[in-house]
Amino acid sequence: MTQNDLNPPTQELSVGQTLRQEREKRQLSLEQAAQQLKLRVEILHNLELDQPDKAILPTFMRGYLKSYARFLKLPEQALLIRFEQQHQVKSAPVKTMRTFSNRSAKQRTEARYMWLTWLIVLVLLVSLAVWFWQSARENKLLQSDALPGPAQTVIAPTPLLVSEPPPGAVEVATVEPEVTEVTTAVAETLTELDVTALPPAAQQQLEQLNQALQQEEAVSAVSEQPPQSLHDRLKMTFSDNCWIDVLDANGDRIAFGTKQAGYVMELNAKGPFVITLGNPGVVSIELNDQPYDMSRFPGNRVAKFTLSGQNE
Repeated sequence: MTQNDLNPPTQELSVGQTLRQEREKRQLSLEQAAQQLKLRVEILHNLELDQPDKAILPTFMRGYLKSYARFLKLPEQALLIRFEQQHQVKSAPVKTMRTFSNRSAKQRTEARYMWLTWLIVLVLLVSLAVWFWQSARENKLLQSDALPGPAQTVIAPTPLLVSEPPPGAVEVATVEPEVTEVTTAVAETLTELDVTALPPAAQQQLEQLNQALQQEEAVSAVSEQPPQSLHDRLKMTFSDNCWIDVLDANGDRIAFGTKQAGYVMELNAKGPFVITLGNPGVVSIELNDQPYDMSRFPGNRVAKFTLSGQNE
């Protein structure tokens, strides 16, 4: 049996065993060490068992190990290297600190953004000016197209000539078949004239003139009559505030909004009308001067109904 067999080599202590051995050598309990380090007892206990808490980040665990080794007067760096080798934990690389003292690059970037912003604003202003100019030009062209053109030349009809009458007969001047305006004195003169004394050609001309005068009088009588309106007259009187919505026959909205108490609204449009009232009990309606019965609509409830026009 050799000497090596008699004295086997001592096994190197782990990090946790080294910590526990040194703590016991100093006759300190885990509670006393944790109180001195202001750490939880479980953290020191897990370090001595070489079973660090996985819920704690390796960075914090290394810090606890260094504090515990420094408290026990042990070489903290050597223990930290053995701890990382034992648990395969890599030290976090040291990051290069960024300096903010030199702001030239940042200022150049801000200047570029500022110029880009001004360029966008300038493009928007130019686009807006061009749009205004085009709108004004189109309005001017529309106004010029709407102006009346030159008066049209009216060609007068060729007058009819009457043959020369015999001596002693009444001379008849040139007669135009289309007369635009005849006075009462001329009409009375033609009525008192002795037509039988005229030649047949003159009588025919006077007959045509008389017919033309009668047609003119008929046309003027018809034109003087007032034209019959194709629109309906809708009148609404409000005794209290009420919201309304009125559509005409084309579906166009001709009235909308809230009307105040005492307001009278008159509309001229083509029926039928689709009327919606928020409070029908405060509204009285007349269609073509005829009152409309509103008693069938309860108050304080929205009512929607249709009023037929004069063409329905």
